[in-house]
Amino acid sequence: MSEYEEMNAYYIKKLSENLKKANFKDIEYIQTKDKGFRSNGERHPHSWSIIDRKDLIDWVLEK
Repeated sequence: MSEYEEMNAYYIKKLSENLKKANFKDIEYIQTKDKGFRSNGERHPHSWSIIDRKDLIDWVLEK
């Protein structure tokens, strides 16, 4: 298993923090929990399974 600092999640969080420090206004970091699994239960953290479909659609429609 990888260390957190070696994962994309770490760098995405840091990117979000840096963009906020640079006064970007439309930045929202949403940390997931118990996500990233294929329908067969196989671990797949880079899958679209990390999103909440309804929340994503609502967010896109707001923009």
